[in-house]
Amino acid sequence: RTKEEAVAEAVSNLTQIETIDPAGRPPRPKVAVFGDLYARDNNVINQDLIHFIEDHGGEVVTTPYSEYLKMISGPYLRKWLIEGHYLSALSSQALIATLKMKEKLYYNYFERVLNEPEPEYDEPARVILARYNLRLEHTGESMDNILKIHYIKKHHPEIALAVQASPAFCCPALITEAMAAEIERQTGAPVVSITYDGTGGGQNDVIIPYLKYPRRERRQDG
Repeated sequence: RTKEEAVAEAVSNLTQIETIDPAGRPPRPKVAVFGDLYARDNNVINQDLIHFIEDHGGEVVTTPYSEYLKMISGPYLRKWLIEGHYLSALSSQALIATLKMKEKLYYNYFERVLNEPEPEYDEPARVILARYNLRLEHTGESMDNILKIHYIKKHHPEIALAVQASPAFCCPALITEAMAAEIERQTGAPVVSITYDGTGGGQNDVIIPYLKYPRRERRQDG
């Protein structure tokens, strides 16, 4: 059968799951996880980070790779065109256009359970990066991290914590970690960097205080 039929059945099953009315319950602090893709998404290396956050009262804002691609594709396409890599730019642009078309088809089904508009990632990357003294030529993981944390905060302004997951000896992670104070100043959410070096131990324990005593959003006077 087609993927569309499978998606329709999956969403139908999701709509039958009983849910608890959150009214009257304190909201869980929302947590953004960013950083090295492998350390971020591999449950072995990051000591089951997402479940760890959930077990200690937090809620992780997950980012599908299709969304991640839309966040970062603009600067890369522009860079490849400037450098003369026209085939890479054109083929990638065609791939992204196909992705967006397919995603809209499936999003019509998932909208029944999401109950939220499809996010847009159309802000000029140049403007976002300039707040961190970065340029469009600074492509790579550090730039990706900045764009991701910007859009997560934009679409989830209640983010209470940002966790950077990194493997040991990762240069882009060190560069992003050096920008942690500016990320916190721009987003209002504290940044905790966790380095996974394979030595074991409770690497994720450092985030427990941030979940137990989350920072409340600052009120704007006037």
